[in-house]
Amino acid sequence: METTSAAAASTSIASSEGCVGHVHTAPPFTPSSVLLRRRRLLIALGALLVALATAAALGNGQALLTWDEPIQKGVEANRTTALNDVFLAVSRLGSTVFVLVAGTLGAILTWRKCRAVATALLVATFARPAIEFIVKGVIGRDRPDFDRLVAGTGYSFPSGHVMAAIALWGLLPVVVALYTRRRAIWWASVAVSATLIAGIAASRVYLGVHWFSDVTAGLVVGTFFLLGVDKILIRAHRRFPCRMLEEQAERDRAAQAERDRAAQAPAPVERRARVPVGSAV
Repeated sequence: METTSAAAASTSIASSEGCVGHVHTAPPFTPSSVLLRRRRLLIALGALLVALATAAALGNGQALLTWDEPIQKGVEANRTTALNDVFLAVSRLGSTVFVLVAGTLGAILTWRKCRAVATALLVATFARPAIEFIVKGVIGRDRPDFDRLVAGTGYSFPSGHVMAAIALWGLLPVVVALYTRRRAIWWASVAVSATLIAGIAASRVYLGVHWFSDVTAGLVVGTFFLLGVDKILIRAHRRFPCRMLEEQAERDRAAQAERDRAAQAPAPVERRARVPVGSAV
């Protein structure tokens, strides 16, 4: 590992190899470490997104209704009062207003702890609506209109709530890592993050404001978006290395110096016992 804190930042955030310590400097995995090492998965996700977007743009997504419509009608036919309340509450956690407020507050709270994380939060919070607006305008697919439980405005593809959920809750483990060294807590935050994103995605179909393919596309777009935010986080760490990264870099430098000293130390000379003259052999 290079001795500069910038190089330490890029290495420790991009992957967990070669670093031991705080989960902020050496997370078990990141979007970059998962996706960039699996190019076939990355290509498959890209191909899926292109196929869904093309089908959604042609004929207002008629081809996708082959499975979208039966799924939508099946979900709406099995609603209950209790589930209505649950999914209405869950859906609010991915609303634009909630995500903008929560993302901004998160950036403010983490700024002094790690400016790189705060920067990533701000980029994720405010870049996502622009991307959503552009993609929805290009595709121009109408929303389902069977039995909505909430009003839906604008175009349908991809789901903005799902993208917003990934932009906010996808960074939860990054924020949690600033405040704990325990990997069990970090993994718990990953589980909470995944559960919330999945719940918000399901809520949009349940509430009748998005087709299943809209939600699927939102998850794929959000995955690529989170990968981009992770790259921004790496670059921001190079520019604004936080205290934990500096400490990790200092430990790495000390360990490397100790290894160098051990390698340069002269090997002990082996002395042979003298045999007295005239002694029997």
